[in-house]
Amino acid sequence: MVNVEKTSSSILKKFSPTELKDYEKRKIVFWYDRDKTAWDQEKNAPGEELEEIIQILKENNIKFHILDNNYFETKKLLEIEDTESNYLIYCPDKERSHEANWLFDIQLYSSRFENSRISDIKNEFEIDGHELDDFFTKYEKFFGNQKERVQPLKKLYQKDWREKEFILGMLAVFSKTQTPEFKQIVRDIMLKSLDEAENPIWENISKFGLEENFWELAEEDFGFSAKSPTLKKLFLSFLITHMKRYSGISLSGYDQYVNRKENECQIFLKHWMDSSRDSKTFEKYTRDILEENGQDLDKNLQAALDKAALDKRDVQTYLEAEAVETFDKALIVHILKSLNSPVDSTEEDFKNYLSWIDTRRTKHWFSEYENIYNALEYAVKLFQFAREHYDNPKAADALENTRSLYELFKAYAETYYQIDYLYRKFYYYYDKEQEKDILKKNLRPQVEDLYAKKLLDKLLLKWSSLIESDLKGQWKIELAESQKDFYKHHVNKILQKDDRNRVAVIISDALRYEAAVELFENLNKDTWGLIDLDFMAGVLPSYTKLGMASLLPHKVLEYKEKEIFVDGINSNSLENRKKILQNNCFESLSISYEDFMRHNRDEARELVKGKRVLYIYHDKIDSVGDKQSSENSVFDAVEETVLEIKKMVKHLSDTISIANIIVTADHGFLYRRDDMESADKVDTSLFDKSRIIDTTKRFILSDQELAKDNSLDNIHGFDMRYMLGKDPTPLFAYVPKADLRFKLKGGGLNFVHGGASPQEIVIPVLTYNHRRNEKTIEKKGIKHGKVNVSVINDRKKITSSKFKVKIFQTEKVTDKMKPRTIKVSLWDIDGGQEKMVSDEKIIIANNESDEPEERQYNILLTLGNNLENKTYYLRLIDEDPTEIKDIALIPFELDLLIGDFDDF
Repeated sequence: MVNVEKTSSSILKKFSPTELKDYEKRKIVFWYDRDKTAWDQEKNAPGEELEEIIQILKENNIKFHILDNNYFETKKLLEIEDTESNYLIYCPDKERSHEANWLFDIQLYSSRFENSRISDIKNEFEIDGHELDDFFTKYEKFFGNQKERVQPLKKLYQKDWREKEFILGMLAVFSKTQTPEFKQIVRDIMLKSLDEAENPIWENISKFGLEENFWELAEEDFGFSAKSPTLKKLFLSFLITHMKRYSGISLSGYDQYVNRKENECQIFLKHWMDSSRDSKTFEKYTRDILEENGQDLDKNLQAALDKAALDKRDVQTYLEAEAVETFDKALIVHILKSLNSPVDSTEEDFKNYLSWIDTRRTKHWFSEYENIYNALEYAVKLFQFAREHYDNPKAADALENTRSLYELFKAYAETYYQIDYLYRKFYYYYDKEQEKDILKKNLRPQVEDLYAKKLLDKLLLKWSSLIESDLKGQWKIELAESQKDFYKHHVNKILQKDDRNRVAVIISDALRYEAAVELFENLNKDTWGLIDLDFMAGVLPSYTKLGMASLLPHKVLEYKEKEIFVDGINSNSLENRKKILQNNCFESLSISYEDFMRHNRDEARELVKGKRVLYIYHDKIDSVGDKQSSENSVFDAVEETVLEIKKMVKHLSDTISIANIIVTADHGFLYRRDDMESADKVDTSLFDKSRIIDTTKRFILSDQELAKDNSLDNIHGFDMRYMLGKDPTPLFAYVPKADLRFKLKGGGLNFVHGGASPQEIVIPVLTYNHRRNEKTIEKKGIKHGKVNVSVINDRKKITSSKFKVKIFQTEKVTDKMKPRTIKVSLWDIDGGQEKMVSDEKIIIANNESDEPEERQYNILLTLGNNLENKTYYLRLIDEDPTEIKDIALIPFELDLLIGDFDDF
């Protein structure tokens, strides 16, 4: 049935004079009525509606001719007998193929009329011709909903689409993919579920008969083939193909899952893994797939990796494999096993372990195991330090043959502080790791044993022997600047240089020297100021009251019971410290860190207005460490302190405009994670308890002078009168040797201070001068910013679907030259259209070596298929979104033979 009015009107429009082309004198229109909508099949003649249409055509001087197996007669009519009249050629059948159609040449310069659902679809997309008729007939159901399916498809549609493109477009409509690109469609489908029964997108694909098309595309794009394909099998094939490609491991029973087009599989996986939005789903599926395939798959892979681990060289073969976390687990276990017997590891082995960890930083699962990797890194560096400075005979002799206490004092500040730094950083990441059993069983005992019983013990025994031989009962390290001279040597020096100078002193309670080194490095990387880190010898006992008093301007320090008076003023409160400061410089202020940070910018500026000296007291490390309940969190407190002081320095310099800033401490500390044994505790029965003025686990302050023959084997004794000044009252400080503790009641044995160890008395003096801005640094010829990189490939031609890119870090990382993280990939940049055509690799340019060959990075990029041999662009992009997007954009000529593609 046809609507006479609507149909006739549409036909007449085809014959409108405006429809005539330049070459046409008349109009011929073909109507292939394949569904016989206007034909009476019983009579084999035009139906009543068609008769009415014929009459309307006649009234408009348009002749009607029936094409019914009379092709020769029709051709003769149109090209010989009547070359002037307008004709509607009606055929109650579908159009023949071009080869069998004698009228095809006439149709090429004629027009068409269609009156069917298929014609409506074609009109919707402005499609001429019959090539897609069968396709639209097959999927007519899809086009039955304008709002949900047709309109979204029209937004994607391009005029050159054929069947494949329409299939992709229809799939994209169901998956709500922005572009009809099969890789993205597959990801969007899989994101819903790998179980087809629970996947609403797959329900539509099945409902509208697109399943077969989907699997054909999967084979075409990925080389995936399976007898009974499923989304789970497809996902598993991506994982297995990746494993085979990047580890060389062939898993028994899973060969059928190795896809033919491994390049395309890698690009698909890499883009999914790197997606900030979708990567978590990828991780879940990966774990689920390994579990659902039973322990067989995971065991199979683990066994293969264990076999590879037997030969250290084979670890290199799977360093680039990242699709499943099994590779990370295997690498971690391999390093842990090696560190269980570190004597069997060479210096080269330690370098390899660190290089492997560094390589994994750019891989997908690193963030999942970041704390373990970081703990491993610092443990390896601790073993490496031991090998270099303790096991090396020359270095060991250097420590043993150190002749003076100052020499070792200086050596600690330059070298040996690293044992405390590495130990602290190990435990910081160890404590952060929730699933730490693997570290607890396989690494922590070795680290603890190495630090406490070898590195620390050997250093402190030598240190104690030099105290005995050098000091003779007077606490004064020759040549070393003393903490009690801090104000005179540092603060006064700045004030006297210019009467307009201002100085802020940040005193962080128990900021150990090694933590100040980390602060120094952080400030150097992130600020423009000129920074210097020096050290001084702390007072003894190395505890808060005396240390804080020593940092104030003074002539005499004296004890009155347990309080310390500075030139007659009790130094215990902030208000009194302000008075002491004002006695030297009236424009002075003392304030706690917390109180200062409560002020906004304007309030802070008003607070320091007219002030030349600002003492800011920060107390996080000591407040956490001094409590038995929290002492094992002291390394967290150190980490937070470094960040807080860095923030304070930038705040004072950038916001408050104070150019001169000094960061120092009252004392350091000793800390061991394991509980102390009784052998590590010194008996106090020699002391008259009624004469003790103050005491902790690390010192006893008394007016009692113990005779040298009174069994002081494990104790150092010092006359305090030299250090305090003119006070003639006898006063003596006693501290246990090395890292021993006094046997006293109460907890808190792990975190202690008050003694004479370098960890307690090497006091940092970090000076920051903000007047040296960026331009001043440039004038001085000091390089700053991020390190640069360049591509150093000899030829800018790609002749293989896997090609190596050589990248050179042009400068080493320094105090002022920061590392740079770079994404590297190949792009098609054509007419403003940009498309990535390879996988993407990440490089962390962080090498500090002076040797250029050590600052080279080699990566392997994988090209997608179906690329033209033309110019593409290697793109180096800074991962920092605040930086300029392209560091480099380098043309590479693609010149591949057909055999180079992985689908042949």
